[in-house]
Order: sequence, then structure tokens, then C-alpha cells
Amino acid sequence: MQACLYTDMFIEQIRAGNRDVFILTVDDEYIAECDLVYDNPEYKTVPGERLYFSRLIVKRSERGKGYGEAISQYLLNKAKEKGYKSIALGVDCDNTAAVNLY
Repeated sequence: MQACLYTDMFIEQIRAGNRDVFILTVDDEYIAECDLVYDNPEYKTVPGERLYFSRLIVKRSERGKGYGEAISQYLLNKAKEKGYKSIALGVDCDNTAAVNLY
């Protein structure tokens, strides 16, 4: 089985406490997921000051119902609780749903 670079990196970040994964469920059904990454120079983080908002995914059949905004707001509140002042994120310019959300 071929190793997946990103999967391995995500697992290592989670184990190291450098990535928290948040999953939004409704009636025990997976709806959305998003991560916070705390220390990664490639993502322009600044330890204790700026973190990275990563991998917002909303189940295709549930898009347009406010779940992306809900999980984003939840993560923003979590970042504030942890004392962060800013968040970095990246999005592909052709990902219009994400561009409109952010």
C-alpha cells in the first residue's frame, strides 16, 4: 500500500497536538469537518498568535444550509478561547463556494 504524504502529515500533527480536527454531526450523521493547525511555517502560523484554518469540508448533499458557516464560527470561537488573534487560510481561486464563505 502506497503511503499518502498528506495523510501521514495530518496524523503526525494530530499526535503531536499540533492539529485539532472538529466534526459537525446532525442526528449522528457526519455533516462537516474542519481543522485548526497551530504551528506550521508553511501555513504562515505564528505560535500563540496566528493559527491556520484547514480542510473545511461539507458533505455535498448538505451544502448551502449554513453548516460551513456554523463550523467556521465554532472554530473562530475556539481560536479566540485559546488566545489567538488571527487566522490564516488558503483557498483555491476556483473554489467559489469557499471564496464566498470566507
